[in-house]
This record gives sequence, structure tokens and C-alpha cells, in this order.
Amino acid sequence: MKTKAVFGQIESALLILKSNNQFTKSNIRSVLTQYLLPEVDIQYFSYKVINQNLPKLSAELRTEFVTELSNQLINTYTNLLSKYSGESMTIGTGSLSKSGKMSMVNITITGESKVNKAVVKLLISKEGTWQFFDIIIEGISLLDAKQKEINSSFSKLGVEGTLLHLKNINQRSLTSL
Repeated sequence: MKTKAVFGQIESALLILKSNNQFTKSNIRSVLTQYLLPEVDIQYFSYKVINQNLPKLSAELRTEFVTELSNQLINTYTNLLSKYSGESMTIGTGSLSKSGKMSMVNITITGESKVNKAVVKLLISKEGTWQFFDIIIEGISLLDAKQKEINSSFSKLGVEGTLLHLKNINQRSLTSL
């Protein structure tokens, strides 16, 4: 299945970075941009995050939000994976929703002293390909957490203020690479 292929590539690339002493946030970000980002339905993810605020946005602002939320997604995964120290990843089989349009796949990350569980959610696209749109780590959905964060920001900062806030966060993440 797609999940095994994508996460297998990511795991292999991370292990190579580790063995070559090149395990930096910048290189992790490159791996995720190469292997994960093309497999994420970033527009679906972004629109779900923006949620009820979507009608407030012009087409231009929607595009900017998709770009910044895409960057934020990669930055979040980069920070999570920067703690990776060679743990093995076991990818379970997917379970389909009743509609057949969504699949959830369990991932177990086993280290020497700790086991972490994650669930990856995929949605079938109009073209018939499966694309990632959420990951739940230790019971916390990235999509739900971002949605709450963005909705709160819209209430406090408004549309432009929220976009500027996202850009600042992403810029800080890039400078810390």
C-alpha cells in the first residue's frame, strides 16, 4: 500500500542521514518535501484547517494560506522527526471507511524503551489516488490541533493577522534549520 512505500522511503532516507552524520532539520525537511509532501492533499488539509473561515478568504488569500499551512505541516513533521534515533516503523494494513473514500493506517514506532503509535488518514482523490490529509500521534490529530489554533488566531488577529502570524512562524522555523 502507498503508506508503506512512502514511510518506507522516509525511514530509509532518515537512516542514511543518520549513518552519514547528516541528520539535520534542513535535511529532514528535504526528505519530507521529496517523499511526503507530494502525497499530501494539502488543499484539502488547508481548507479543513481554515474551516468556517474559508468564505472570508479571497482566492489569492486561500492560495497564500495553502502555501503557509503546507510549510507549517512540513515544519511540524520535521520537528517531530528530528527526535528520530533509528526506531523501527511498522506500518499496519489500512482500514477503509464504509464509503470507501477514506482509509486509516496504524503506524507503530518502536524504540529501545518506548513505543509510539500513530494513525495516518488518507482520502481518495477525484483521480482515484490515495492522499494523506492527517496524522494522529498519541491520540492528537494534527488537523484538529491546527484547526483550533487557526480558528483562535482568526478570532484574535483577523485574516491578514493570522496569515502574517503563520508566515512569521514558518520563517522562524526556516532560520532554525
